[in-house]
Formats: sequence, C-alpha cells, structure tokens
Amino acid sequence: MTSSSRRALPPRLNIRLTLHEEVSSTAVVDPDSEGGSLSQLTIEGKVMARVESPNAKENTPFSLQIAGPMASLANITCNDNCVFENEDTSGTVQCKVDIPKSEVAGCEILKYSMNVRTQNMPILVQAKATIVKPNTCRISVQIRSNLSNQGDLSNFTIIIAIPATLRGETLKVTRGDHGVWDANKRIITWKIGNLPHGESCLVSAEAEISLAVAKLLHGFAPTMADDRIQCPVLVRCLSEVDQVSDLEVSATALKGVPATIVQHRTRSYQLLHRVTGKNGV
Repeated sequence: MTSSSRRALPPRLNIRLTLHEEVSSTAVVDPDSEGGSLSQLTIEGKVMARVESPNAKENTPFSLQIAGPMASLANITCNDNCVFENEDTSGTVQCKVDIPKSEVAGCEILKYSMNVRTQNMPILVQAKATIVKPNTCRISVQIRSNLSNQGDLSNFTIIIAIPATLRGETLKVTRGDHGVWDANKRIITWKIGNLPHGESCLVSAEAEISLAVAKLLHGFAPTMADDRIQCPVLVRCLSEVDQVSDLEVSATALKGVPATIVQHRTRSYQLLHRVTGKNGV
C-alpha cells in the first residue's frame, strides 16, 4: 500500500447554519415611481452554527462566507468563536469559525444589522379609507403573501388604529373573522393566524366621521374626506423558512485545513411592518 493511499481522508463536518432576522419596516413613498412605494427596513440578524464531526476531542475550523448585494451594507459583529478575515472585491465577507467541542448544541457566531430600502417585501399591504355614505367611512386593508415566499406566514396579526376623526362608538367590523375593537386603545385587532404562501386576506371596518369633521367637509367632494382620514396599520408575522434580507451564508473548508463540508441551512424572521394609513400601499 502506498503512502498516498494510507493518507487519512479529510474529516467530514456536518455544519448546521441557522439565520434569524428581527425586522421592523415602514412603507415610504418611492421618489422614482409615480404612486409606488418602498419599505424602509431595520434588520437585526444573527447566525448560529452547530458542528458535528468524528473527532472526539475538537472540531475542525471552517470558513463562513457572507454574500449578497446587502452584504456590503451590513454591520457585522463576530462573537467569541468567529474571527473576521477579509472582504473580497465582489463584496463577499469571509470569517474563520472555530466552535469548541463543548458547544454540542451550537452557538451564536455573529450578529449583523442594517438599514436599507427595498421593494422586495414578503407581504404587499394595501390600506384605504373611503367615504361610502354621507357620514360613514370604510377602512379596508388587504394583504398578500408574496409568491416568491418559500412558505406560509404564521402568527399573522393586523392592527388598525382609529383616529379621533371617526366616532368610536359607531365602529363596526364588517369583514374579517375575529376582529376585536378596543375602545380604550382605539385599535382593531385581527389575529389571522396563518396566511398561506401566495394567498391574500382582506379586513375592513366602518365608522361614522365626527360631527366636527362632517361640518368642515360639508359641500366638498368625498375624495377630500378620504385624503384627510388616516388610519395607521401595523402588521406582525413570522416565517420559519424565509428571510427578508438577501444575505447568503455558506460554510466552506479553510485554506490549508482540509475538510469535507456537508451543510444544512435554515432561515426565519419576525416582521413588524407599518403603513402610515394614507391611502395607497
């Protein structure tokens, strides 16, 4: 048997990477598109890693690569078991990760944060306030889960804040099961639960406008009233299979440290999205 055939095979590393993002977003007007909108995002993310290897004493270190258009915008902070190495000309960030054997359940290796604007949101929100009778306003919110999403959205909740321009004692939920009106907080809450990928839901409520506003708008076109009644909307949801940013994380063997890498990646996010309530998206 030759020496080359007796040479030990590189260790096989099973690396499980978990990426989770906490996202807060607000719909804003797109200055480059008539009537269009963007979302201003604040993203706080973290990456966790778990290593399984045949070596009973230590884990072989590996390289973590972070790529994607947003990688150059991310503020990345390495934790104890991760060391920033460099960033290549394509904007890919590389880190050396060395997880001790004692971390059998895995550990957080890095955090990142960013503030970006994007049109690629997992949900599309359309909110509208319309005068449907001389003194009655209908508030409707339609939300669609993007077809590009990999899975369903869970813990889905819609909240509409009702302004003082509408009479709370006259408010009625007209569409959407389990819509609850809280007169003290002046909010309507729909706990939708699950929104399947690619599907949409519509909720609505009606209330009379206040007497002061009715007198002020008397004789004017209904559209003028529509523009002056703003009902802010808040949407909360969770995904266990997607992410909002376009960061891509992957594990590879370190240069000079042979290893066979088998990686498993999971992604998730929790989203809090706000719409000011002005008619539109």
